[in-house]
Amino acid sequence: MYKDVAAAVYKRAAVAYQDGDRPVRQLPGWSWPLMFIDFLIFIPLFIYVGYTMNNLYPVLAMIEDPAPPAYDPVSLNEDDQSVVDDSAPVADEAARASPQTVQITASFRNIHRTLIGIGGWRSNFRGLACWVALSFSTLFVYGVVSVLPILSHFKSIAALISAVALVQLYAAWLHIVISAPSDKHFWQRLPGFKQAFRACALPTAVYFVTLEIQQGFPKFLARVMGMSVWDPKRPGEVPEPRSSDVWKGLVVVIAMLLLTIFLTIPAHVVLTRVQASLLPEEDETIIPFDRSFQGTLEPAIVGGRGFVSMKDAWNTFSHASWVRLVKLYLKIFGVGIALNFAFSLIVVPQAIFVIKASQPIQD
Repeated sequence: MYKDVAAAVYKRAAVAYQDGDRPVRQLPGWSWPLMFIDFLIFIPLFIYVGYTMNNLYPVLAMIEDPAPPAYDPVSLNEDDQSVVDDSAPVADEAARASPQTVQITASFRNIHRTLIGIGGWRSNFRGLACWVALSFSTLFVYGVVSVLPILSHFKSIAALISAVALVQLYAAWLHIVISAPSDKHFWQRLPGFKQAFRACALPTAVYFVTLEIQQGFPKFLARVMGMSVWDPKRPGEVPEPRSSDVWKGLVVVIAMLLLTIFLTIPAHVVLTRVQASLLPEEDETIIPFDRSFQGTLEPAIVGGRGFVSMKDAWNTFSHASWVRLVKLYLKIFGVGIALNFAFSLIVVPQAIFVIKASQPIQD
């Protein structure tokens, strides 16, 4: 929310426009270097929080086995410059220690140390190339599907079809994130489409529907309550806040959190664990992972499906793992709020100062 408001105010400062009685304004020359500095400072932070914390951290927590069997240590550190601190928890340590103290995903510090120990700072962005390819592929498929006459007025269905059509890429991204570094390119790690579709089509659809509900219901609730909401279709207009927006905003945030915790996260857990069940046997994971899903997964080599069902993916995720995952999400949410607030605290005053310093251009 803070970032949206700040972006809107900045856009008003950065764009000269002619609208009725509003004169075209000339921005001062020093405003562009100032914006560039803001860009250099905040974009890496938003990428780290948006990609690493919001995407990598949760999926690691979703597959981590809280009580793994002991096994011999395996070094994943091939980079001489990526030296792990002696106290840093790694997968083999976690497998030998007690389940109450070993969860790598129980804290940001443990996750960060584990990732750094595997491949240096670049491990914080593992799978990024596949994620970018996935994002562009989704936009391309959506662009093709959404122009079909049947779906031109049903954008949500077109987006759902796009997501289901790319189940291979989604699964490959997860496999890259949870497994040890590989010399293979991401397109060489795609699971077979038939198997990926059979395993992931339904959980992908369920997860997509929950996302639509999570994103749509808070907006609907805000409109119903008459809250002053920034309209992305009119980015240059920041609504005048009302005193009642405080409690209305709190209601919307609570509703969003409840939907996230009890709807979206469970659907994401099921999808992620189903995708993880497709991980090839030769790929080692960077955290403890029960490939058998407590004995419920039947390998394809012995006549089984080769992946875990949605029911078993749900049932094999322990209560302690749920608690750990929700805590992790709350921490990530707090970091996001803090970053957006810091962004607004710095950028909004700058934008106001730029507006005041700009000069109207006379006709």
